[in-house]
Amino acid sequence: MEDRITETQARINMYGLLSRLLIEEIDPFTFEKIINNEDLLDLFPNTKEWDKLKEKDIKDLIEEDLNVDFTSIFLLNVYPYESVFMQEEGHINPTITNPTLVFYREHGYSIDLNKTRALSPDHIAVEMEFMMNLAQEELNAYARENYEEARKILEIQKKFMEEHLANWGPIYLMAARDMAETPFYYDVAETSLEFILSDYDYLCETLEKEEVS
Repeated sequence: MEDRITETQARINMYGLLSRLLIEEIDPFTFEKIINNEDLLDLFPNTKEWDKLKEKDIKDLIEEDLNVDFTSIFLLNVYPYESVFMQEEGHINPTITNPTLVFYREHGYSIDLNKTRALSPDHIAVEMEFMMNLAQEELNAYARENYEEARKILEIQKKFMEEHLANWGPIYLMAARDMAETPFYYDVAETSLEFILSDYDYLCETLEKEEVS
């Protein structure tokens, strides 16, 4: 069980980091935290070798390169909303009929869009935050030794991945990756893509093991 707790905490951390990087432009504190931590920087291999990391100070790099790339990818060219990718109309759907919002409400999750940069609850960063919150609930269940509840939360995570995040996220992230002009946002998209796929595999394998046991 200690391994499961460690794995769940790592998943919480990863969802939190990626959600932060996808919701708005990077800030100096977060960027310095990444580049000054070898474990974190390993998640961004192209950034690690980026010449401009040595040539520019952080403030200029963010303002002249990273913010420009973020705007180009996420605000102008490849909109990070499930409704854009999955609905025939190709429009952002901020209404109460949004299937992602319906899923949130069915599982006790609410979001105040006024406190985020998202225009709709199906923004990829909001979906990642939802997964982070579910993983935190799972961790809390382990702390109470309520393993049945933890299993139910794992099943909700798997269902959300199948119906939402893993259903469109990889397609979106491949498009965002191909649009990236900086190594950093290429890495953000690639790492997010790999994590979503690996986390879905983790959820499937974990639930299968519990069925066997």
